[in-house]
Amino acid sequence: MMMPSHSAGHITFLLSAMLLLPATSFLQPQAHSLISKISTEHNQQQHCYYMTTNDEDEDDYIDEDSLGDWRSFRMNLANSAASSTSTSSSTIDGIDLLEESSKKTTTTTSEDVPSSSSTRAESRPKSVSKQNELLLSAQNSALAEEYINGVWAHESSIPEVGGLVCRMPLESEIYRGSPDSFMYNKLQTFLESDEYGTEDVTTRNTNNNGQRSLRSSTTSQSMSFSALAAKTVFWYRGAEKLLKQEMVKIMSTANTNGRIDPSELDEESLELLQLYMDHQSTWQEVCLVTSNNGGGSKTITINRPMAFKLSKSMARLVLMGAYQAGESDSVAVTRKEKDGQETQNLVKFLSAFENQCAVYVGGPDDMDKPAVLVHGIEDLPGAVEISRGTGIYQGGLEAAIDGVLSGKYKPLDFRFFVGHTRYTKGQLEDAVTKGKYQPIACSRPLVLKQCIQLPKPLWHEVLEFCGGELKEISKLELSKREDL
Repeated sequence: MMMPSHSAGHITFLLSAMLLLPATSFLQPQAHSLISKISTEHNQQQHCYYMTTNDEDEDDYIDEDSLGDWRSFRMNLANSAASSTSTSSSTIDGIDLLEESSKKTTTTTSEDVPSSSSTRAESRPKSVSKQNELLLSAQNSALAEEYINGVWAHESSIPEVGGLVCRMPLESEIYRGSPDSFMYNKLQTFLESDEYGTEDVTTRNTNNNGQRSLRSSTTSQSMSFSALAAKTVFWYRGAEKLLKQEMVKIMSTANTNGRIDPSELDEESLELLQLYMDHQSTWQEVCLVTSNNGGGSKTITINRPMAFKLSKSMARLVLMGAYQAGESDSVAVTRKEKDGQETQNLVKFLSAFENQCAVYVGGPDDMDKPAVLVHGIEDLPGAVEISRGTGIYQGGLEAAIDGVLSGKYKPLDFRFFVGHTRYTKGQLEDAVTKGKYQPIACSRPLVLKQCIQLPKPLWHEVLEFCGGELKEISKLELSKREDL
């Protein structure tokens, strides 16, 4: 990873403030700032399906559209297999469908705590935030009904178009990371050492209220009691402690002016500093994969709100994009209307969306281009489904404007994204392999719902729906938050 241009020389010693923070908030960036390694096998989506009859050798083509949402089918298959009485072991996307059910657990009254005999599929909750559901009902009643009656999500091993990739915490990234990484190897050694003992896990507070993460054989109200939860707490707390130690070491190299010279850092420290800075800029991103082919991948970050209403300048940016002021000035300037037709389009757009419009920062690439419109309206003229069976569509702006003006649609039926993130061939998959992102297959309400002042942030909502280790990671990260 290349160091950002602003850090090529001396880096402003902003990290020193972290020494004043409690350990639980050490690696948490501001909310508004812009596992052992996964080894699961994944059956990729096939774009053509065939069957052979006993009477003839010819292959009959099966229309992919007739299969409906294959992601939903896969999820239903996982759930039904997990609840069956079969004793055979099977997995889908690396998810255990059947686990041992002979382990005894401590009884608890918390409705969020499954027994350790629960299967991974059975531990996936059907609801994670009633407040989020009420907000969605007020914004889009049809989508809310779809959400309440059948929302689902589960981890996958590779990015899929129409699915999500979620930015993982730095603790998770180094734990899941590449064996070639200094931090990965240092963490594995640290977890096995006497320096990291059980007291580091069992006696430390998870927030300012003195809530315990895990102590002996009991659990806090926010932590599931299971072997999986205990394992997750163990490596997460170990990574957290190691990261703090290493960052303190980096900060000790600062000069009298409080600046760090990267050229004076050893290779291990430089790697961590790069990981840290990248994590700060992509903290808890939830990204929709909109394309993934031989030429590379493209994602849109769906949980970075930019505006809830439209000013005239914002409307120009969304509708027409921006242009660069000049070679010597890289500041993007909102472009003006070139003719009467563009002026008419702008006025019409403002009439439809001025008082209520959900605009998001979709990513750093092509932010000077017109915004991408995403929605779930199948028959909207000009709209194209991003992948068959997903029910997620792009485009159709003119029809969307007309529909809002006529009262057929509501402004919050649509989401506008300025910019995206572009990956070269294999780059996104490499980020997944190194533990930076977790691919997640999900039902469309999680993608289409607005992320406007959600009581429970979308990142936590998605991971908790997945259940298992991702749910435990979400709880550990949530325990750092004082604003929720």
